[in-house]
Amino acid sequence: MAKYCFLILFVGAALFSHLAAAAPPSETLLPSTTKGFLSVPDMDTLTAKWQETQLGQLVDDPVMKPFIDDLKVQIRSKLSKAQMRLGLNLEDLEGIAAGEVCLAAIQPGGDPAQHALTLLVDITGHHKEAAVAIEKTTKDLIAQGATKRTETVNGISVIVLTIPNRRPEKPAIEVYRVVHKDQLVVADRQQVLEGILKRLDGEQVGETLSQVEAFAAVMKRCAKESGAMKPHIRWFVEPFGYAHVLRAANGGRKRRGVDMLKILSHQGFTAIQGAGGLAFLATGDQEIVHYYFVFAPPVASTKDAADGQRYELAARMLNFPNSKTLQPQDWVFRDLGAYFSFNWKMADAFEYAKTMVNEMMGAKKGQDLFEDTIGSLAEDKDGPQIDLRKDLVRHFGERVSIITDCRRPITPDSERLMFAIELINPKAVRKNVNRAMENDPDAKKRIFNGTIIWEILTDDAPAEVEPLQIDGGGGYNPFAEEEEEFAAEDRDRVLPNSAITVVHGHLIVASNVDFIVELLQRKVGINRLADATDFITVQDALDKLGSQNDSFRFFTRTDEAYRTTYELIRQGKMPEAKTVLGKLLNRMLGPDEEGILREQQIDGSKMPDFDAVRRYLGPAGVYVRSEADGWYVTGCLLKKEMR
Repeated sequence: MAKYCFLILFVGAALFSHLAAAAPPSETLLPSTTKGFLSVPDMDTLTAKWQETQLGQLVDDPVMKPFIDDLKVQIRSKLSKAQMRLGLNLEDLEGIAAGEVCLAAIQPGGDPAQHALTLLVDITGHHKEAAVAIEKTTKDLIAQGATKRTETVNGISVIVLTIPNRRPEKPAIEVYRVVHKDQLVVADRQQVLEGILKRLDGEQVGETLSQVEAFAAVMKRCAKESGAMKPHIRWFVEPFGYAHVLRAANGGRKRRGVDMLKILSHQGFTAIQGAGGLAFLATGDQEIVHYYFVFAPPVASTKDAADGQRYELAARMLNFPNSKTLQPQDWVFRDLGAYFSFNWKMADAFEYAKTMVNEMMGAKKGQDLFEDTIGSLAEDKDGPQIDLRKDLVRHFGERVSIITDCRRPITPDSERLMFAIELINPKAVRKNVNRAMENDPDAKKRIFNGTIIWEILTDDAPAEVEPLQIDGGGGYNPFAEEEEEFAAEDRDRVLPNSAITVVHGHLIVASNVDFIVELLQRKVGINRLADATDFITVQDALDKLGSQNDSFRFFTRTDEAYRTTYELIRQGKMPEAKTVLGKLLNRMLGPDEEGILREQQIDGSKMPDFDAVRRYLGPAGVYVRSEADGWYVTGCLLKKEMR
């Protein structure tokens, strides 16, 4: 018996010593003012899992090397600010990370005007490799004009690098580097570094990220669904705080005109306290599976209110009921790129938007520019003469669907979108839309198979019309800058920019009139999306992941979704892309100055035909469930059947 007790004590001591030596989770080291958090629990595992996925195989395919290499260069260039603030990049971390790697954006002292970046790397057993990496990158920075000194922070010797700012008028950047308790800590604020070092030494210095209610709620909710699986990626964002950090990092600059961050804060949207989740790669049937949660508990003043009244002011628009009725309608055709459908209390949302619209339009005390605008649209003899509330919104149902596809041949306008709003009274809406469009000089009437379609044309020259004036508005147009940008885009269009009709019990708004014509040419119930094999496969996968009564459902064929952007790169027209993905990449890779079209650096002629790429891109799906404290999100990317 004594022998077994000794063995148990020995094993227990060994396990305890291992746990004691392990680096503490990053959320217990970071302050509660952390606004953005990205963690890779094990870099080696993530890399291995990524290579198991078809996406990883696509990236490693030799035919993709020119594109991937150039994309890496451009991303490094855009990330240079972060690299400059820390003096390290991903390549520098290769071979030194033994466990978790975490990057965090922090708001020191909770001051919206302050920002900081911090990198934490578990280097247990890799101290020599870490020392080599630190020495190498230090020499590189000194060669680029940085100066080096050592300081004592919390009794620990720390390397401090002073790096000249690329903008001479801006102050130099100071980067603090230290290895302590098996952690490489890099920060650009001494205050942040000092707190982390104290926590590594066991001191309790203020609250940590792990104690933030939103962070704890998000991680707990996602862990409940993912079970015993160890995540390959964790992330968390406090939306408004992170937006302030980004603004502070940009010198406090914001876009001219309406400050939407300020307005959303005033209008109750700060009820969204955090969003984050867990991601897993190569889980078997799935390429990627993710569990996310948006934490938005009812605010104190509405805690006992009925459903849909959990928030204040315009934030009450965030009412997305769950249902079992989000399957594609019988008229939704099989050959599309993506299908997105959700439930929304639209009539209520219209009313709740009033306070936000008034604030955006600069309404003074006692003014109601929202109602004035509705009245102007209904009464102006030269306007549409339509009462938005009575003639349209009150006839809306509670479901919205969005369809996208890719038209051939590929051009910057190839991605087509269609919005479908469910109607309670289609006949009334059809009558009112037709009456309004007849008064619109830019609307052209078309009839196809007895259905009236209104094509909205954008003239090359600006129209000679008086701007809409609202009493008390002072002539201020908060959308002037955006309208100018949209006008510039429309002048470049060859095809009409939108089309409207009422059909199949829905108000349809499409980016192209031919998209509606194709819809009308199809027989309802034939070649339905709901019968497509890949759609059924994705829905089965979502059901296994817990989909039941949902508020949102999303399905996409990633090969179709990426086709337009890919082909535009091959044509050398990537900067002109108007697809969602194209705009995202252009914004990420483009110049910092607004209004400047970036030049494409990729030699698209060396890229393979898209058919060589699409075999790696499988279907994906997401469902969202509205819950008492927010919205739970789960989705997956499935393997593509190789052909």
